[in-house]
Amino acid sequence: MRSRQTRACSCDRGSLHQVRTALLCCYEEDAQLFCGVMMRTLSSCLFALPLLLTISLAVVVPRSPVMSPPGSDVTLDCSFSYKAGADLTRVVVTWQRPPADHVVHSFYYGQDQLALQNETYRNRTQLFPEQLSVGNASLRLKQVRGEDEGRYTCAVTNQVESTKGDMRLIVAAPFSEPQLAIGLPRPGDPVTLTVKVAGGYPRPTLLWLNAAGSDITNQSRTNQSVDSSGLYQIQSELEAVVNEAETFTFELDHPVMEQRVSRAVTLHPSTGVRIEQRSRLPVTFSLLLVLLLVLGMFLHGA
Repeated sequence: MRSRQTRACSCDRGSLHQVRTALLCCYEEDAQLFCGVMMRTLSSCLFALPLLLTISLAVVVPRSPVMSPPGSDVTLDCSFSYKAGADLTRVVVTWQRPPADHVVHSFYYGQDQLALQNETYRNRTQLFPEQLSVGNASLRLKQVRGEDEGRYTCAVTNQVESTKGDMRLIVAAPFSEPQLAIGLPRPGDPVTLTVKVAGGYPRPTLLWLNAAGSDITNQSRTNQSVDSSGLYQIQSELEAVVNEAETFTFELDHPVMEQRVSRAVTLHPSTGVRIEQRSRLPVTFSLLLVLLLVLGMFLHGA
């Protein structure tokens, strides 16, 4: 606080006129000092007024990862709370990808600002401006790709505050039930076991095992392709010469989706095929197997 400056005004004893003059002089000085303090206090209050009307930012994003298959659209949820009377026209919403902080989408001055948007997300992102007034800063990501997987940051700021929240996107899809086909040859020719799986992401682990449980995958041929949505189509073949009863096991392991499928096929040269399964077989497979057995019996009899 500013110290009072001494002035040449005396309150000593003297004539009544001198005393009155001195009292007025001291009062004037105190009044000026009081007014100065009040003006500074008023200025501080006016400066603090916007703080009272601030958004009081508190961003909320999902704690658990959000999962989406390739080729689909996904909404990354982000909401923020604010005080009544806040000026939402000055809100800035920015979605980024750490750690490089690539700009996924940016919104301020009441409209999308995409000059700095990373090319990877061009024409694939959307906010919901009409819902900002209710605290919705969610991002719509279209045509999800495998490379979209990772962390995302939702940041909401205004003139005096800034806050953000991180979330994770996982790109994954389960594979269809494996379709197993058995090529029944003439005696002495190798048997071909063919497995097809489709519609999943990312690529699973495929194994072929013999009766002893040894990995014989290197004896198989596996082809894979990716459709327009980014989903895998996989076909694996194993050839084996069967002179006595032999058991072969096919395994698919897709840990992202906690999907694990195992098929044990026992081939008998004289009696045919027996299949053991650890997950449900589709009806189409059963019908296919019957047809193959009938075809094999016909070829053997020919």
